[in-house]
Amino acid sequence: MGNELQPSRPLCFLYWMAEQGQLPQTTAIPAGIPDFVIANLCNVIPTKESTGAAAHCAFNLTTMNWHYAVIERLGLAHLDWPRVRAFGEVAGMLEIDGKTLPMYTPVGDHQCALVGAFLSSDELSLNISTGSQVSLLTSPLQLGNYQTRPFFGRFLNTITGVPAGRALNHLVNLLTELARAQNIALADPWRYITEAVRAVEATDLNVNLAFFDSAGGKHGHITQIREDNLSIGHLFRAAFENMAENYISSAHRISPEATWQQLVFSGGLAQKIGELRAIIQREFQAEYRLCASSEDTLLGLLALALVATGRMASVEAATQMLLNTYVEDAHASE
Repeated sequence: MGNELQPSRPLCFLYWMAEQGQLPQTTAIPAGIPDFVIANLCNVIPTKESTGAAAHCAFNLTTMNWHYAVIERLGLAHLDWPRVRAFGEVAGMLEIDGKTLPMYTPVGDHQCALVGAFLSSDELSLNISTGSQVSLLTSPLQLGNYQTRPFFGRFLNTITGVPAGRALNHLVNLLTELARAQNIALADPWRYITEAVRAVEATDLNVNLAFFDSAGGKHGHITQIREDNLSIGHLFRAAFENMAENYISSAHRISPEATWQQLVFSGGLAQKIGELRAIIQREFQAEYRLCASSEDTLLGLLALALVATGRMASVEAATQMLLNTYVEDAHASE
């Protein structure tokens, strides 16, 4: 099935609803929100595409269909589980003012963002924003101590919930609490933070950003404090170093042989903070590139639209074409 059973996943709360007698006994279809919207706009039966279906926690990655044995054991076989469509199929036709618009299969947001990062099979993705993920493409299926998600004919091995922006914001909120208490709004604390980190070449302050249950653990800490290292520069350098340690540990869980050739940074935090990228690069001892756009999900939708509408033969071809276009534009602007 490729992922852990989280309470927020449809399979888990459908099971709870069944146990509580809250599921309808007549025919009912488990549907994600985008599939539900398309079905109602187009007056069709809801269907699913594999990248979205896998998020239900009831998907069999070996058959690329619903895991009917699990579904039956959990007492959910009476539900009318939607047909799993291939990526790029038309899920319905929307008619407005006499004009018809094809509605294509919705896709998973994580997969869409990594398409927009132009991720290739020899690259390790580090998507760093409020949360962060470490991901590596693989073909064929390789299950292990990580999540595995469908990825448009290939698979994405990934570790999610690695502490990032949410944890760093706890530190920022602590440091700005007195100012807020006096109704003083700091314009951009991150500018000072990055300059302070750049001024500190090394630190023995130790920070663990696992301030909440995450891939980094359940108990965060700040230790080895001394008078001369309790500063913003030391604090955030230590935090960035902890992030780098979490990323390389996660990467080696996914691929002990370190099969990647370079890193790909995407997400707002990775785009914004060059010092964080430099610290991670030193930890990995690998070259990196930045995602071509901060709007990686929208760029992914563009690549997927090129394939769904028949303009490009595959997702790999579409991402390579767009990557080449961005490289050419960058050279032209120089």
